[in-house]
Amino acid sequence: MILPDGNQATLSYSDIAAFSDHFSSFLSNKLKLKPGEVVAIQLPNCLHYPIAVFGAWKSGLIVTNVNPMYTERELVEQLADSDAKLLIACDFAAELAGPVAEHLNIDLVLVSLGDFFPGFAPQSTVSQGEENEDDVPALFSQALAEGGAIGFSKEQVNPVALYQYTGGTTGKSKGAVLTHANLKSVLQMAEDYLGAFEMNIEPSDSVVTALPLYHIFAFNINFLLFFKGGGHNLLIPNPRPLTNLKPAFEGYPVKWMTGVDTLYNGLMDQGWFQSNPPNLKLAIAGGSALRPSTADRWSSEVGNILEGYGLTETSCFVSFNPPDKMAKPGSVGLPLPGSDVKVVDLEGNPTDPGVPGELLVRGPHVIQTYLNRPEENETAFVDGWFRTGDLATMDREGYLTIVDRKKDMILVSGFNVYPNEVEDVIANHPDVLEVAVIGVPDETTGEGIKAFIALARPGLTSKDIIEFCRQRLTAYKVPKLIVFVDQLPKSR
Repeated sequence: MILPDGNQATLSYSDIAAFSDHFSSFLSNKLKLKPGEVVAIQLPNCLHYPIAVFGAWKSGLIVTNVNPMYTERELVEQLADSDAKLLIACDFAAELAGPVAEHLNIDLVLVSLGDFFPGFAPQSTVSQGEENEDDVPALFSQALAEGGAIGFSKEQVNPVALYQYTGGTTGKSKGAVLTHANLKSVLQMAEDYLGAFEMNIEPSDSVVTALPLYHIFAFNINFLLFFKGGGHNLLIPNPRPLTNLKPAFEGYPVKWMTGVDTLYNGLMDQGWFQSNPPNLKLAIAGGSALRPSTADRWSSEVGNILEGYGLTETSCFVSFNPPDKMAKPGSVGLPLPGSDVKVVDLEGNPTDPGVPGELLVRGPHVIQTYLNRPEENETAFVDGWFRTGDLATMDREGYLTIVDRKKDMILVSGFNVYPNEVEDVIANHPDVLEVAVIGVPDETTGEGIKAFIALARPGLTSKDIIEFCRQRLTAYKVPKLIVFVDQLPKSR
């Protein structure tokens, strides 16, 4: 784990194996958690994270990852829906986590990010006047000590690994039930795919982990895939500002990184990064569409960047662009080995090459059910296929291109408008940092187009944006409403 000031702490694989044994013992023997019960982990990228996950799994428990930035309402909602029995959170979030845990009558373990740093002494969580130790949240360091004193007996087995909550882009966030078999399958798929292009993870390789591990993208690639390959994970607790990544790049021979479009684009605007770009094997982009301008610039100034596509329900991965001359910019590449895909029309019939339709996926990496969502299950799974809700095309060579979210399509005077197309145009304005486009009711056209824009530099007006769009889009695709915001909300 690397802090913005360059201070760092490191754990070996044997350290994590031993500590996760201790934590497992604490969970099973001290907290009396039983296989199949749920542990909520609400942590930034830190050394405690793999210990907590592996410790929970060794006790046969199910993990549900929670965004550390959640409000009280969001936290209560996920903990209640997943029926979590334990919340692991940072001590600086105790004022929120404490009342939530008490309200739901669940156990609480607090993490001090300074643990594992030389000379750090965690502070007690007991306030003056508190006498009942059962009401006091445990410290993670105390949990390791207590579990270690008891000793690890044996690993418990439970088929379910994660209740991973989706981003909620098509409605209320829901828990995808991911099994250990799902995760093992998707890791093998990724290894086979990368190996086919001689892009293997070596034990000497370092990966910058700036994306949050609680998200399925970094969870599977940065955490599990690099753990399996024996790589060195450089954990960044908070990537904002981007200078927080500087010590990692300057202190280690970074060979891999994952990111989203805004991260890659932002790094290339950093003087320290431009002056000494890393010699990467590969950069992997996901989470949102990689703009052609970002991909072209990264490729010319840094090196290989590979764009992929996936969902929580597919254990993150569905397809990747090949990391060589076979890549097709603008597409999300070819399906991974074992990831079956098809594009279908409204009647469920396969579309012709290049014709948009809904993308369906099946394979050992695809979930079989949502948690507590019987109605969603009925519509999402059809004859063994998972309906992604994404509109896509497949060309004659099998390359997939995502057109847009099916449920996000805007109907303007009978014409289909895909928000991604409008967003891509606006995002290419040099003064725009981020943009999101939605449909809103319109008395004249049925639906109108509304754009939310975060600026890279102040001064841009609604008139400027509309005129910029008019020069690049058919009239019915031009937004009528422009709203400027400080930043856009991110998917969970």
